[in-house]
Amino acid sequence: MSVHLPKLHVEGSHDVSLISALLKRHGVDTRSGAAHLQIKAAGSVEKVLDLMPDAVKATPSQPVGFVIDIDLELTRRWQAVRNKLSSINIEAPEDCPPEGYFDRMPGYTAQFGIWLMPDCKTDYQKLENLVETLIPGEDPLWPYAKQSTGQAAMLYDQAQPTAGTAVPERGRFSDADRIKAEIHCWLAWQREPGLGFGAAVNNRILSHDSPEALTFVSWLKNLYQF
Repeated sequence: MSVHLPKLHVEGSHDVSLISALLKRHGVDTRSGAAHLQIKAAGSVEKVLDLMPDAVKATPSQPVGFVIDIDLELTRRWQAVRNKLSSINIEAPEDCPPEGYFDRMPGYTAQFGIWLMPDCKTDYQKLENLVETLIPGEDPLWPYAKQSTGQAAMLYDQAQPTAGTAVPERGRFSDADRIKAEIHCWLAWQREPGLGFGAAVNNRILSHDSPEALTFVSWLKNLYQF
């Protein structure tokens, strides 16, 4: 049963589906976390960070992993990780290793690992930036999806009430989340509109072997010995 499988803690359902699909394309069929590896969505980056110390301590004989978005400056995100690990007397390096982080508790037979999505090195990026690398090269719709998303933001901003009038409760995506809007815009225009990330990989709409994806999958395989 999945309860006895090694665990990978991630932020949300998009992470679960994409990671499961990438592993399947690379020869490890997790059946969305029901075989080989249990991929668990915590709900947010803060929740993954909060559960990290106890999850590391609770797994002396099975590997455990954690995947969180960088989202902000890499140094700030990595320092948050280091702070959590220091609470269980693990001194992580000052800089996040670009190939992903591996360590183990003293006396434990299994290692734990941490990956900062998408590449352990780029400020302000997230899961969708990894998805972007899986869009086929020279795809004619991707530049148009980016352009259209920018135009949509501009049109929304221009349509806002003038100063002094009521501001509507609805709002457009934030600039920090623009990559999310761009990716979902592009997915909406495919032969099966609106597929999730994992289904898009499984259906060959997204690729599985960009350099960034290969580095991430290598981290997973090293951690779990696939």
